[in-house]
Amino acid sequence: MVPRMPSILRARLAALLLTAGLALLAPVAPATAAGPYAVGKRSYTFVDTSRPTSANGTFRGAPTRTLQTLLLYPAKGDPAGPVLDNAPALATSKDKRFPLIVFSHGFGASGPAYQPVLQQLVRRGYVVAAPTFPLSNGAAPGGARLVDYVNQPADVSFVLRSVLRVAHDSSDLRRSVSSRRIGAAGHSLGAITTLGVATNSCCVDRRIRAAVAWSGIELPFPGGSAFSGPTPPLMLVHGDADRTVPFAGSLSAYAQAPAPKALVRLLGAPHVPFGPPWGSVVTAATADWFDRWLKRDRGALARLRTDANVSGVATLGLSTG
Repeated sequence: MVPRMPSILRARLAALLLTAGLALLAPVAPATAAGPYAVGKRSYTFVDTSRPTSANGTFRGAPTRTLQTLLLYPAKGDPAGPVLDNAPALATSKDKRFPLIVFSHGFGASGPAYQPVLQQLVRRGYVVAAPTFPLSNGAAPGGARLVDYVNQPADVSFVLRSVLRVAHDSSDLRRSVSSRRIGAAGHSLGAITTLGVATNSCCVDRRIRAAVAWSGIELPFPGGSAFSGPTPPLMLVHGDADRTVPFAGSLSAYAQAPAPKALVRLLGAPHVPFGPPWGSVVTAATADWFDRWLKRDRGALARLRTDANVSGVATLGLSTG
């Protein structure tokens, strides 16, 4: 059942999010620091046979949900070099395996559209799975459909299970991907999805130990409510000049969320804040947050206070409880 939302508001939000999503098809300019790790890339097709894809315009629907998924991971190779297709994953000891983040794309975009941003997290020591959702992507059959977001938290959980299964069955990924240190992140409609899977009683996934929402807002999910139970540490990152999803959306979520929580206000930033001067703040602050809660790095919050407090660019609100 689709949550109640006035049709005029739904159409306006869809148009705004689609425009913002299509902006990601243009090159973005995140931070370019090499970091300690090279980046490998693989692609997978995961099919959830337990849930259908709804009919959509000229598309008659399907009995399954198919999620094409980009997997980026620390690899053997030059840390300053290009992304390497199917490169051997970097093996580590069991207690130092790389945390896994499932990233949700915005409306009208796709998982691969965010690769230039996400690879910066991989260079900091993360595995990132970036699925393309069946109906909210720009090439969806019948056209991108906003209201399918209600099904996307379950897609995130399914992709998480699928990646962990693939990693378990892979001789190199098995020694690289952590099955316990798991995070969720997303942009725009993907941030809404992330708030669903991390904080909403409809579909919270208890395996998620930290979450980051870029340019997001709470939308209703059927049968659930936000922040009505335990939630993982949450960071919200949002431009205060966002004309697509208002900054007030992240202010509201921050006010409701229990500590630990953080709010990075990007001064003058638009809905897609990945170019200069904000892009380096987005990726650095996100990595700092995950460093603290997924890697248990107690120096990470000190770095966050520096990385997210940049004169004329960003300010940080932080509550650790």
